[in-house]
Amino acid sequence: MFSPPYKSVTIDPELSSRIRKGDTKSLELLFRRLYPRLFAYANKFMHDHDDSKEIVQDVFVSLWNHRGSLDESKSLDAYLFTSVKNKCLNLLKSKALQNRRAALMLRVYNEEFTIVDNSHQILLANELQTAFDKALNTLPDECRRVFELSRMEGLRYHEIASRLNISIKTVETQMYRALSKLRLELRHHLAMLAVFLLLN
Repeated sequence: MFSPPYKSVTIDPELSSRIRKGDTKSLELLFRRLYPRLFAYANKFMHDHDDSKEIVQDVFVSLWNHRGSLDESKSLDAYLFTSVKNKCLNLLKSKALQNRRAALMLRVYNEEFTIVDNSHQILLANELQTAFDKALNTLPDECRRVFELSRMEGLRYHEIASRLNISIKTVETQMYRALSKLRLELRHHLAMLAVFLLLN
């Protein structure tokens, strides 16, 4: 069960009913009341104001477009916070191959976990990013490039070999070296397991 780290907002039980019937003023009232908290919540995932703003706006657009299916017996604010969380995770997934921090955040904010201490998990993700970048920078240039093409861009070994004009055997060797070195550098890190999920 989703337990968002926010203080529940008292929502008029008739508000869902009025929105369901197409009352735009009720939607506007709900937006004004919850937008600041929803935006702050989204930004804890994304660390990007534009992305967070767009996510919250999309949630309200979706709410309006699907207003006919609203369950008036359920908490509207909980529904909105859940929707924001899911959209954040989906966006992080789409960015994961291009952005190492997004990939790490996605591991920390795995959908199977109940988010209780949001600020702590954000801090953990930032620490992971710093430690990972530092370890990655210790790799020789070709070794690092092979790893990035494989894990960050999602290329297969034969595609990496073609792009770098090296043999597949060289790609395999460099990947082995990269993984071994990174695991060694990160062995004492508090969140080693989360990093290993990215490396494996």
